[in-house]
Amino acid sequence: MAPRYRIHSEVYERYENFSHIIEDTETGEAIIIDPAWDEQYFIDRLQKLNLKPVAIWLTHGHHDHVSAVKALREYFPIPVYGSNVEIDYINSFPKGDLPPAFRELPDDIIPLYDNDLLDFAGEKVKIILTPGHSSGSICFLLSDDLITGDTLFINGSGRADLPGSDPAALFDSLNRIKTEVPHHVTLRTGHAYGPTATDTLDHQIKSNPYIQLLDNKDEFIKYRMSH
Repeated sequence: MAPRYRIHSEVYERYENFSHIIEDTETGEAIIIDPAWDEQYFIDRLQKLNLKPVAIWLTHGHHDHVSAVKALREYFPIPVYGSNVEIDYINSFPKGDLPPAFRELPDDIIPLYDNDLLDFAGEKVKIILTPGHSSGSICFLLSDDLITGDTLFINGSGRADLPGSDPAALFDSLNRIKTEVPHHVTLRTGHAYGPTATDTLDHQIKSNPYIQLLDNKDEFIKYRMSH
């Protein structure tokens, strides 16, 4: 049976950001993933699609993925979900010392844990903890799609030189995706950095230079930190 969800991927010129709206095609409910920059864009887009947002899901806490969250919630009083590891990382800083990239997060994020399952559109959406780009990055696995945030791009991967980043953890996370995620899924990434907007995991395993290095951690780290 075909999934009853549809993903609308929205891209912005600034940082070439992707945000995603997951639509339940039966109920008209929607999940907003990583809303940034322009809250009015999301308000208008949801109205045009005639969708009712019920939650915001965050792949990680960087400002270019969350900067529209607070303003959106003034219009849509909906819960926000994010990684428990990311929340713990943010809470480890004294007030006033939080890295700038994390300062636009709300303080009432509902924690998501590795291997949690979220019910939406007839799906059991699996949470996959994929640290590396940030300490608590997560991916969302649906029947036919993997929403990767900044962990994995088309022909690329997330940076590992930022506060909370760890190239060795990124290596392990990409290996986990390669081994645990069905290879037919379409990748929905956090930035439009590749030659195409989407691709299958199967094709990326054959063509992505970072995935090609997943049999050698030292070489992967060297390559990641020099590019």
